[in-house]
Amino acid sequence: MLALRHAQGLGARRAKRLLEHYGTALAAAEAGLESAEAWPRGKLVPRPVAAAFAAGRWRPKARAEWDALRRRPVSLLYWGQDLYPDLLREIPDPPLLLYYQGDISLLHGPAVAVVGARDCTREGIAVAAFFARDLSNAGVTVISGMARGIDRAAHLAGLEGPGSSVAVLGTGIDVLYPRCNADVYRELGGRGLLLSEFAPGVQASGAHFPIRNRLISGLSRGVLVVEAAGRSGSLITARLALEQDRDVFAVPGHTMAAVSEGCRELIRRGAKAVFRADDILLELAPLLSHEAAQSLRQRSEQQRSGRQARRRAEDPFTEALENALSVLPEGGLPWIAQPEKAPRRASARSSSAASAQAPSSGAGGRGGRLQGGAQAAQSSDALSASSGKGREAARVPLSADESRVLAFLSAERRHMDALSRALDMDVGVLSALLATMEVRGLVRQLPGMFYALPEES
Repeated sequence: MLALRHAQGLGARRAKRLLEHYGTALAAAEAGLESAEAWPRGKLVPRPVAAAFAAGRWRPKARAEWDALRRRPVSLLYWGQDLYPDLLREIPDPPLLLYYQGDISLLHGPAVAVVGARDCTREGIAVAAFFARDLSNAGVTVISGMARGIDRAAHLAGLEGPGSSVAVLGTGIDVLYPRCNADVYRELGGRGLLLSEFAPGVQASGAHFPIRNRLISGLSRGVLVVEAAGRSGSLITARLALEQDRDVFAVPGHTMAAVSEGCRELIRRGAKAVFRADDILLELAPLLSHEAAQSLRQRSEQQRSGRQARRRAEDPFTEALENALSVLPEGGLPWIAQPEKAPRRASARSSSAASAQAPSSGAGGRGGRLQGGAQAAQSSDALSASSGKGREAARVPLSADESRVLAFLSAERRHMDALSRALDMDVGVLSALLATMEVRGLVRQLPGMFYALPEES
């Protein structure tokens, strides 16, 4: 693996071609060393690249990384292992090696990426947390890049629920960057997952982050962009997601807000505009539900066979996930009616064929996988019913702002504008707060942007 990793001119795409042809890195490397014509003969690699490999020019860098790993043991995940995520194998340029710290099983459950601007607004932070928290509470892992701003908010909110969170780093697994996220780094290493394709000790570099972004989208079923300017790293992640045949979602933001211009451009190009986590969950429901069931079965088998690294009492994630999934048979997620046959996209080609047969969402959704007719109604009913159970089960103390909102709604229903004036609160911030309160069952939205207490009609 290290020989291929450090071969001049090889790259992840060509390395994948070799692995698929020869089956293992060892077989590919032996063939390349035995003859400089082996790789070109199969039209796998250009002749100059094969010649450089046969000459052993990769040896100094590969030896240096090998020696560093022997001095400082770390957890490794590589192409040939069963634990290597299937979704990542599908992308055109998967990494040969991944370093990790934390719960590696998070890579095998349902996942959605939440990304956005580093220099974001307070509303953007609230919206990112709102989406990430609800996704995680539904058993979906939140993936992001541990940058400042939106990424940080997404990780912290994702860690609150059973779905937890995964950070894909643009540095070595042992390098803290940025330093302002030291608390997030510690929490993810303990209760979530830190992941990097860069060797331990590799420092931050501007060139690393676009490389890192392909893994954020590659590990996810869909990518949500919360805030992004016209030119943004988040848009790179969205573009990569489209190339990898992933769904792209965007929060429209305020019409005049420059920080959301990138999101609006994504929507104009076909990304699906979303306003709450339910929009994402219903769009990706069959795929996420299938992966959640697979993840739960894998965890159960590991526990029964005694391969679990930690005891159950020390693994709150597993217990929380099992509790969340126990409300439906066959490991179905509480927010979706279990489909008769949960489809899984084995490749971009097969998924494209499925998309061509699926009804169009009519709302700018790229994948066109929204359910139609009775099936959609069934899923919506299941979602509503399970949401009510969740609200009853999880009583969270009211914040000061939530208490003020409830005080104004105790007498009569109120329009959002009236609430904004009475509370002296920005409409955008209030909108995010009300959306969170609605998910928790504290308020209900009525036609015309009116809000009332749950028991009012």
